[in-house]
Amino acid sequence: MKNRMIIVSLLFVSLLTFCCVDTASTQATELTVATVNIRVDSKKDSLNRWEQRKQLLFDFVSQQHLDVIGLQEVYPHVMKDIHKGLPEYAIVRRTDYKTAPTGKRADAPILYRKSAYRKIAHGTFWLSELPDSAGFIGWDGRHPRFVNWAVLKSRRAGKVFCVANTHLDNAGRQAREEGMKLLKERLDSLATQYPIILMGDMNSSQSDSAVYLPALHGAFELHDTYNIAKQREGVDYSFHGFGKRAMDKRKRVDFIFVSDSIDVNTLNIPQEEQLQGVYLSDHCPVISNITIR
Repeated sequence: MKNRMIIVSLLFVSLLTFCCVDTASTQATELTVATVNIRVDSKKDSLNRWEQRKQLLFDFVSQQHLDVIGLQEVYPHVMKDIHKGLPEYAIVRRTDYKTAPTGKRADAPILYRKSAYRKIAHGTFWLSELPDSAGFIGWDGRHPRFVNWAVLKSRRAGKVFCVANTHLDNAGRQAREEGMKLLKERLDSLATQYPIILMGDMNSSQSDSAVYLPALHGAFELHDTYNIAKQREGVDYSFHGFGKRAMDKRKRVDFIFVSDSIDVNTLNIPQEEQLQGVYLSDHCPVISNITIR
């Protein structure tokens, strides 16, 4: 009889533990995400070369209290600086960068706060006719394009979600259109399991329906955080060319898209500014505070 009571007690404790874990896994998780095209390190940028701008990026990340970040145009020497300048963040990136030709090493990494999240899966696929083969240029593109993705779990709430980061081609229209379709198709299996956050430089504006509409619909539904944010601040464009682009030519080409189970609390595209004659980038960051239900 005593042994039976012990067994019943242990079963009760196990059931209680399971229920607590299950409850934690369904807690809503609030986080702040951002996408930033940080601009390649180019000699022609003069005062706006990476060496002059990198501390601006590190300060920006700290001031915004960012949880997850998608960066674009990150070359290996810049990645080393980011490792040193943002040690509290883990980095998800391509695995072929060491063997890639020099001109094909630009990465689009995902950064996340190590203290708040842990990575449970990640991967890279290429936006070309050979998505599982590294380095191929797709369709009419100028550069190899790809998607980095990571499945992250909140250490506090147990919520699991998927983040994907990309940079569509700047020259090939077909490459952008087919790349977006392929991107949605490849993420579809992840979207059936987790809330999705897709971010990046799409090199297309909202008016380019052949890229924008597949981003929203396609294989699964996503929403543009700019359109559904409860509160919106800042400007309505993202690319400004270090402040040189005419105002009527500026477009919003950097996006954060989210799936149905994510509420968008705020969306902010802070207007570009010079600090001691230097810009953060030739793109404005796009920042969103979201709640994953």
